[in-house]
Amino acid sequence: MDNVISFTPAELVGFITAIGGAIVTIGAVTTLIFKLVNRVKAPEIKQNERISALETRLKSIEDQNKLFTQYFINDDKRFKAIERSNKITQSALLALLKHSINGNDTESLKKAEKNLEEFLIEK
Repeated sequence: MDNVISFTPAELVGFITAIGGAIVTIGAVTTLIFKLVNRVKAPEIKQNERISALETRLKSIEDQNKLFTQYFINDDKRFKAIERSNKITQSALLALLKHSINGNDTESLKKAEKNLEEFLIEK
């Protein structure tokens, strides 16, 4: 209990220098660890950025694809309507041609007229 702890100023300076050296060493090691971790994570970060850019581009392409798909659906409807119209017109022309050739084919003329009339009414 009566032990007295004493040290010289040189020992005190040495102790403070050792603590400062330890702090600097720990800071340098910590910096190196952070640099190493960042260097290891750098490819992953670049990859994540590329993936995000590709996902954005893919979404844009998907939106464009939806738009073009709708255009194709609308065009298909128009083409089917044109095909139906051409079919009715051609059957009416055929009936006129038959009547013109033999003069007695009034049934096909009436049928063609009825079909053409129904088509025009529906349109």
